[in-house]
Amino acid sequence: MPYGLLFTNNNDVVVLDSEFSRLVALARGNYSGSGGASVGFPFAITTQEPPLVFVRPAQSNTLCFCKISGSAGAWTGFSFTGIAGVFTSGSWFCAAFQSKEAATFGLRLWEGSSKVVFDNGTACAQFTRTLTSWTYLGSSPTGQGTSRLSWTAYSPLDSGDYMLINNIAMDVAGLTSRQGNQYAVWDYGNNRLVMQVVGVDISASYYTPVVFAKPIS
Repeated sequence: MPYGLLFTNNNDVVVLDSEFSRLVALARGNYSGSGGASVGFPFAITTQEPPLVFVRPAQSNTLCFCKISGSAGAWTGFSFTGIAGVFTSGSWFCAAFQSKEAATFGLRLWEGSSKVVFDNGTACAQFTRTLTSWTYLGSSPTGQGTSRLSWTAYSPLDSGDYMLINNIAMDVAGLTSRQGNQYAVWDYGNNRLVMQVVGVDISASYYTPVVFAKPIS
């Protein structure tokens, strides 16, 4: 930064910079539903790109067909599908590299174009871990002409972390022809996350990273 405010911690990690926003937890809440859940944000998120949505199920659950609703500059909520007839509940927060005016006193920073990049009334969010190395658990038929392939990685679920669902919304390319749908299985009984892909010609290798974070008050 050529001018302004730059604040670093004892490890020389930039905490505040008057040119760039930190990752901010813009909204948070709880969800519940049967066979999935749909949540509306308390206000529209005005980023051009979809906000990062993180969830933490309260019980063992499967999440798939995740969707961020709205459009550029007006993101309104998110939804996901679970197992038909199975109750789901948990907590969530959405985050973006964008702040907002929230505090009535304290510290607020603007960058050169008058965009708020920091307000001490907004909670930051912190990335805690990313899973990129997966152990293949095997394949099983679905009975509908497709196969369900499963992977896991060391990923204890009792840490209080939230999982990013934006990645889970993406399909996985097949080996030759079709894509497969991704499923995230929170398995509290075995304290692990299992990722699954259902498709026709899916590779036994899995490359989608799964990202965890938590809001910091």
